[in-house]
Amino acid sequence: MREIEGGGAPQKAAEGGKGWRHAVRRMFGMPDYEAYLEHCREAGHPPRLTEREYVDQFFESKGKGVRCC
Repeated sequence: MREIEGGGAPQKAAEGGKGWRHAVRRMFGMPDYEAYLEHCREAGHPPRLTEREYVDQFFESKGKGVRCC
């Protein structure tokens, strides 16, 4: 089997579809807390935001404010 940069295909399949979920979230402009947590792990520091704080900050940075619907 051919290796893909950053890991093999079996590794990507074992991640449970995180890659396509991340892509869909980015396409639709949705917050991706899992990507934030992965960034924190790779950067070597603990997450500074809870999921709720992350989502709030995401929408505030987009200028949309936080709303439920």
